[in-house]
Amino acid sequence: MKKIVVLLVALFFIAVGCAPKAVQTTPPAGSAAGTGGDTALSDKDKTGISEEELAKAERDRLLREQERLAGILRDILFDFDSYAVSSTELPKIEGVGSFLKQDRGVRLVIEGHCDERGTVEYNLALGQKRAESVKDYLVKMGIETSRLRTISYGKEIPVETGRSEEAWAKNRRVHFKLDQKG
Repeated sequence: MKKIVVLLVALFFIAVGCAPKAVQTTPPAGSAAGTGGDTALSDKDKTGISEEELAKAERDRLLREQERLAGILRDILFDFDSYAVSSTELPKIEGVGSFLKQDRGVRLVIEGHCDERGTVEYNLALGQKRAESVKDYLVKMGIETSRLRTISYGKEIPVETGRSEEAWAKNRRVHFKLDQKG
């Protein structure tokens, strides 16, 4: 008899200890569901940062990156009717090469440009030769050809619209852009 009582008491405690717990059905204070609004939390509630703050921070980061790249990816200027790289322009190309060696994921488009003098066909050919001469120098520095793409715009995209030697000199250039096509 004593054994049965002990067994019943043990079963009682086991049954009470294993009883299902009550589940809270009301949302915590301050949540969207408790206020009658949408059940999803806003971005600010989740992270403490609003979408506008995130967008502004991203814009600021991109501007800083563009400024940094503008100091590295500077235009290479050419003499009239020439695609030979001047010795004064070599440090710019070497800076681009160093940048490409440091960041092996970057691919570049090398754009050849000309001033407005000459025919469309002539300037397209000259712009291509300018782009190719810069590409060749980068390849000699050890940059993989597959990371470099050339294109000529001839006289179609001037950086300076004046009709003077100063304006024309600024348009005789190779311009670098990050290759988004990969």
